Amino acid sequence: MRILVAGASGFIGSHIAAHLHAAGHDVAAAARGAGKASRLAPHLDWISCDFRTDRVEDWRVRLEGVDAVVNCVGVLQDGLGDDSRAVHVEGADALFRACEETGVRRVLHISAVGVEPEAGSAYARDKGAGEAALKARDLDWVVLRPSLVIARNVYGGTALIRSLCGLPFITPVVGGEQVFRPIGMDDLCRAVETLAQPQAPSRQTFDLSGPERVRLDDLVRGYRRWLGFGKSRIWSVPRWLARPAFLFGDLLGWLGVRTSMRTNSLRQLDYDVEGDPEPWIAATGASPRGFHDWLAAHPAGLQDRWHARLGLVRPLARWTLGLYWLLTGILALTVAKDHAYQVLTEAGFDAASRPPVLWFGSIFDIVLGVAMLAKWRVRGVAAVMVLGTFGYIATLSLTMPALWADALGPILKVIPMMALALMIAATEDER
Repeated sequence: MRILVAGASGFIGSHIAAHLHAAGHDVAAAARGAGKASRLAPHLDWISCDFRTDRVEDWRVRLEGVDAVVNCVGVLQDGLGDDSRAVHVEGADALFRACEETGVRRVLHISAVGVEPEAGSAYARDKGAGEAALKARDLDWVVLRPSLVIARNVYGGTALIRSLCGLPFITPVVGGEQVFRPIGMDDLCRAVETLAQPQAPSRQTFDLSGPERVRLDDLVRGYRRWLGFGKSRIWSVPRWLARPAFLFGDLLGWLGVRTSMRTNSLRQLDYDVEGDPEPWIAATGASPRGFHDWLAAHPAGLQDRWHARLGLVRPLARWTLGLYWLLTGILALTVAKDHAYQVLTEAGFDAASRPPVLWFGSIFDIVLGVAMLAKWRVRGVAAVMVLGTFGYIATLSLTMPALWADALGPILKVIPMMALALMIAATEDER
């Protein structure tokens, strides 16, 4: 079968595309970032798409020769570059309508557990509207609503959980009493492969959940044991105390920094993250693995422990580096301006050249600091920071070599910042 997977560069979509390819299917992998994704999975047939702007006519050509479609496209919340309604409703409906017009009857749509109006989130509203758009079409549709999906690769909520597990001594969780039925990514992929077949059940909605009910706090404990971090005291954070952090996550989203700590997550977490797997199991004969059995079958490695420990440290390091450069530039133009002119004088700059040198250097620092804080081309910005620091060291070494022996270490202190920039550049990957 030729199966088109929309959103094939995402967390769930990438696994589904890889699974279907390994099973012998011809996979058309559609994604917004198809160029980068094709370097990670060059064996797939990549197609550029964008649910925010693509219309029916765009999909007609892409669907030629396709036997089934799996739609995995989704965003958590509106933000810079993300439009929930355009992606979940309008963009999805354009794909569904094109399937109907071109005769691609079997369409699988990946939604989420708890997508009900009662959840009170824009995510649930738009996801629900997307499901309704599919059900209105004359298609052999299947809506799949996964609970918490666990895999060796993590993104979003599972990445946040692992990052919290990487904290020493105490692990904060919002509430902790919420019950999940985690499902392994391999079980989800097998479900998609089964239900993509022409003779499989259709026009039904299935919750894809595991057999084991696990509270959020026990989920964290299980992950910590799996990572080899031992026991930790769980701190059940009150929702009123956690809410500012989720609102800050909303703000970061509008700056282009995607995080799972946003208000939609909080609403969905408090509504339903469990689901009922019995209809799916009865219809397909599936036998999903429970959370602890999944952990036992996939021993943690060095990269898992590194990811958990760096999960929260790395953003802190990026913010520290960005603020360092930003504040350095601001201080040089304000309260430390006289001292900056004194240093330039001692370095041999005349009165005419001192102001432009000071302004150029300060604006340079401010721009790089803002870019790092905004997470804009982080690798390139980090490289410029390292090169700029080399220039700073070289200039002072030629003009004021005595600063190498200065007790306050104005030259020596910038060397760790170079190492920090290199570490941030080396680990700048979201998926």
